[in-house]
Amino acid sequence: MRLWTAYLLLALACPGAHAQDLGMRRVEARVTIASSASVYLDAGTDAGIEPGDRARAFPSAGSPVDLIVRAVSRQSARCEFAGPPAQVEVGALVEVAVPDSRAIPVAPQHPPWTYPAEQWKADMPLLAPAESLSAAERERVLSGRWYTGFDGTWESTRDQQTYMLARTGLDATLDNATGRGDTLRVDAELFYRSNDDGNASEDSLSALRVDRLSWILGDSRETQNRFEVGRFLHSEMPQLGLVDGAEYVRRTGSGDRFGLSAGLFPDWDAELETGDDWQTSVFYRHVGDDDGELSLGGALQKTWHKGEADRDLALGDLSWRPSERWWVAASAWVDYYDSGDAPKSSGFELTELHASTTWRPNDASGLGLALSHVRWPVLLHDELPPTTADTLADGRVERVGFNGWTDVSRHARLYGRFDWWEDQDGDGLGGEARASWRDVLWENGEVGAGLFAQDGEATSVTGLRLSASRWTARGTWTLWYELARNEQVDFGGNVDALMQQVVRGTWDMSLGEHWSLSLGASMYYGDEQDATSLGFWLQRQF
Repeated sequence: MRLWTAYLLLALACPGAHAQDLGMRRVEARVTIASSASVYLDAGTDAGIEPGDRARAFPSAGSPVDLIVRAVSRQSARCEFAGPPAQVEVGALVEVAVPDSRAIPVAPQHPPWTYPAEQWKADMPLLAPAESLSAAERERVLSGRWYTGFDGTWESTRDQQTYMLARTGLDATLDNATGRGDTLRVDAELFYRSNDDGNASEDSLSALRVDRLSWILGDSRETQNRFEVGRFLHSEMPQLGLVDGAEYVRRTGSGDRFGLSAGLFPDWDAELETGDDWQTSVFYRHVGDDDGELSLGGALQKTWHKGEADRDLALGDLSWRPSERWWVAASAWVDYYDSGDAPKSSGFELTELHASTTWRPNDASGLGLALSHVRWPVLLHDELPPTTADTLADGRVERVGFNGWTDVSRHARLYGRFDWWEDQDGDGLGGEARASWRDVLWENGEVGAGLFAQDGEATSVTGLRLSASRWTARGTWTLWYELARNEQVDFGGNVDALMQQVVRGTWDMSLGEHWSLSLGASMYYGDEQDATSLGFWLQRQF
């Protein structure tokens, strides 16, 4: 507990903690695409969301999942997991915490005319020529966030297990860094992780993790070319992953982009080590209009592992909002195998497909449909957990889900979800029904109750969820309770059903114009479960 105490004192003593308290508001969004690394939302800058904002997803089963907004467009946002990756289904509710001081963007009004109309002549232009500052004339602009956080879990049953994660990091961008219209980007984190299994075996790791460190030149009004070198996420096709190398992108007159990249790519582990794997890729992205309401991208990627040819991948994605009421998103991975890729058959295989559509007939209701298909690729690169030859040959997961919500009154909302899954060994169903009421028990607050059930391959769960929250000028608090019956499938032990409960509380607050703090505590108890979790997240945006 000493480490937790030290971090808590650091948070309380940090500058800005005594600044004027400002309120937070919640922005609701829905998951459109979910993968092992990223979660995409159907809300963006039009709703006041910015990179660095904290978000919380509510999956069909299990505790809420904390997210961090990494990239934003007008009507979408890409998030990464704040902790270990978790399963979040398409259509799940996500709440983004946004400071009240951040106004929702509105269309600017034209300022009053200052040139006297009587001085205008027929041979004069109606508008003055547009002028922009050159790169040398523009100022350097630093933006980003600094953060520090701690999460600890202490298990009180049997082995007395303990898990702790402490971290502090910087995610910053320096625009016009050298006066040539270039950009420097850094996203690095220093962390300490400890896991004690209670049997005199402790595993700990301290490391500096660098997620981004790159220099970008171009991609401005003055040039159609963009060049990036360092460690970065592919700009047009982020699904291709991180690369330690270089990327070239050219923008066409119509706004489309095409390019290529080459370099090493890191292992998907805590330290992002690199050196054994090389990749090259080419890509193209078509943008349908100025607002980006239609975006269609495609890429080809070739990888090598320790000099030996590895993966041949084709990737495509689609994001389309044909109207304010419809949203369509899809992403697909296709692998090509030859005779040396046993146990796969030679030819093309659809490895992954994620697709969803959302229809909102009005501002108070919506319907969503999502489907996904996953198979395990043959890789020399050790990216996935070890798999057997049978899993590589026949392993698959198919999912289809429906969800919908409606405001039945100014204060009440209903939400429902139903999904079906199938793999090579069986299938199952899941569903949830939830109701919530706003400004009923207290002003600026919400209470909710729901029932859920989910079939799993090894466990089936049914349960009850209760929640209560309130947002005030000093912050937002949330209480969350879950009672679940976990039934073991084909279990050979003495216990085939476990009754377990979780109580969780969070407090999100703004500590001034740029500071925010989130506190959280959870208790897990019931059959074969007795644990406590504590954590905080302190962030300064600039």
